[in-house]
Formats: sequence, C-alpha cells, structure tokens
Amino acid sequence: MKTSKKILNWIVAVLKGTLVGLAIVIPGVSGGSMLLAIGVYEDAVSITSKDKVRRRAAIKKLIPYAVGIVLGVVALSFVVTWLLANFEFFTILLFSGLILGSLPMLFKNIRGHKVKPGYILVALVMIALMVLLPYLNSNTSESFKKLSAADTLSVGERVVLTESGEDTLTVHNGDTSVSVWEIKSAGGTFGKPSDGYQLRSGTDKKLFLQLSGGAFLTVEKENASVFDLQMNADGTLTITARDSGETLTSPAYRAVDALHNGVWSALLALLLGFIAAGTMIVPGISGSMVMLVLGYYYSVMTHLKSAVVCLFTLNFAAMGPHLLVLIPFGIGIILGLLIVSKAIRWLLDKHPTPTYYGILALMLASPYAIFLKAKCFGPAFGASLAQWWFIPAAVLCLAAGFVVSYYMSKKEG
Repeated sequence: MKTSKKILNWIVAVLKGTLVGLAIVIPGVSGGSMLLAIGVYEDAVSITSKDKVRRRAAIKKLIPYAVGIVLGVVALSFVVTWLLANFEFFTILLFSGLILGSLPMLFKNIRGHKVKPGYILVALVMIALMVLLPYLNSNTSESFKKLSAADTLSVGERVVLTESGEDTLTVHNGDTSVSVWEIKSAGGTFGKPSDGYQLRSGTDKKLFLQLSGGAFLTVEKENASVFDLQMNADGTLTITARDSGETLTSPAYRAVDALHNGVWSALLALLLGFIAAGTMIVPGISGSMVMLVLGYYYSVMTHLKSAVVCLFTLNFAAMGPHLLVLIPFGIGIILGLLIVSKAIRWLLDKHPTPTYYGILALMLASPYAIFLKAKCFGPAFGASLAQWWFIPAAVLCLAAGFVVSYYMSKKEG
C-alpha cells in the first residue's frame, strides 16, 4: 500500500509540475506564481540553502515536479497555445483562478504581524511594476525578411503575406493589420497558428485567408487548417486551399531569427536563459513576458518547437542549429534559478514579512497583466457575452482554477 501511495503522489507531483511548465511558456503567466499555487515555492527557493538537510529534502521533493515542468514546456505547451488560440478568455480565467487560489495560504505568512509603512511601500512598488511591465511589451516587434526564389521554408517558421514591395517589414505585437502564420508540418502544409493569432473570420461557414491589401481565398471550416505552399521563381508564394482548389499568390516574408549568429547567439542565449529564469522564479513576474519585452521570445520558442518536431520525426541532422541555442539557454536557466533562488531564500529568512508583502502584491496584480495581453476583447466578445452559457462558463473556469489551486496549496502547506 505504501509503495502504491508513493507512486500516486509522484504522478500527482508530475501533473502539478506541468502547470508550472505551461505557465513558463505563456507570456503574462508567472512560473513563480504557479509554484506558489501548487505549494512548493518554499522548496524551490531552498535548493541553494546552506542547510544541507533542507537542501537535500527540497531537491528530493522537487524531482517529480521538475519532470512535470519539462513535460509542460516541451509537450503540453502545444495544447495550451491551441487553447489560447481558440478559447483564450476561458484559458486565462483558468490560469487567473490558479494564481488567486494560492493567496489565502500566503496571507497566513503576514497574519498577526503589525502593518508598517515600509511593508505597504514594498507592496505598492511591486503592484506598479506589474502594471507597467505589460506596457513596455506593447512596443516589442518582430522583423520579417522577404522570401527569395532560392529560399525554402521549414516547420515552425513564421510567415507574413502582404502586398508590400519592401525587403523587410516589422510587425508589432498585437498588430491587426497583418496576419502572422506558422508552418505546421513537413511537405509544405500551412496551418492555423498555435501562438494566439487567428484566421480572419468571414461568415459562419467560411474562413478567409486574407492579405493585408484585401485579396483572400476561402476554405470550409472543417478543413480550415490545410493549405499547400509553393515557392515561385519570382520569390512569391502560391497558397492553395486543399478543399476548394482556390489559390492566392503573394509576396511572403519569413520571421528573422534573432538567434542565428553561431557562437555569439549561444552566448546571448546563455544570458537570456539567466534573465528568463531569474524573472520566472519571482512570483507574479512572467519570465516569458520579459523575453517578449527583450524581443527574443519568438526566436526561442521557434527553436524549441522546431527541435521537438525534429526529435519526433527523428530528423536529428536538422537539430544542430536549434541545440546551439537551446543548450546554452538551458544552462542559463539553471544558473538563473540557482542564483536568484538563493537571493529569495535569503530574503525569506532575513526579512520574511516585507518579502511576503511584495510576493502578495505581485500575485494580486499579475492577472491584470494577463488580461491586458489578451486578444479576445474584440467586436466578437460583446456578441459572446449575449450567449446564455458564456458567463456561467467563465465563472466556472475561474472558480475551478481557484479551487484546484487552493486545495493544492493547502495540502502542501
């Protein structure tokens, strides 16, 4: 019985870890907040403790959670990005509930302590940080270079179709004047993106693949994700809707990989991993949002997704360029976790009350950053609110996240 219980607890820990992994890859959602939500934040920041007993116990406990984190980042991130693309409002409500559900247990750490002006100041500074950070992100952009006849496209690449004659163009985050697409599978299939951009909708029965200048082709909804690509001699791209045979020819632009300069990119990836991990472990602050602010989020995610595709298709020869970025990025993450966790452990040991005030403030403000990044609040949102099931479903998602998080943090606490 004891063995079966240990196995069950290990499986549950892995599943909890996947939530942290998912939070890590989604801009706006904090990995540190999710560690708090599942009740293992204290253990996470104790891995560098000078107390050998505490350190060993923390590492031993966190092993299954670490397995879950890797699983969440590598595998289930594809599922959540699909959910964000198709059910964004409900997905962010679920994550917000997971974050808020851990707050009651955190309040226990400051209950009974006299409120001091310094504590309030710390909380206000943390709230201001969370409010301002997403606005820094509003100016981030992604550069695209025009395809030539000699170019080929590979899985995971991001593409813009436009009637522009420029050699390069810039797409700002949240820009609705162009649609950004992602190559989904080998053989030239062109699919619905998994990172939050949507196919532009036309009627109830059709979806349009549209150029910024107005030209479009239509496909039936059930086959809306299947298009065939063909590079032409003049560098344009011809897209054919597989169900109807309709075609659209357009100049095409591929995303410029910001991490493509060999050794220099490896060193930069090491630094980015350190920054991402350092911000990730601070509750309320999203490491992936910081990466977006710095302008490298899409490059890192493209290398990660492409490496996963190469792994599952056994295309090991194509993994080299991706590993040159991902390995140093992973080393940077480890270094960032070790150093920043040590600093937070020191704060919790030496100045616990103001530290918990800061953490609570970050947690309270973090749903604001998540909703501010949401792309679901368009004209269709008002129509959705009129549906009888919409508000009950929204409340259910928020409540489900809260209850699950509260139960997990209470059990661990």
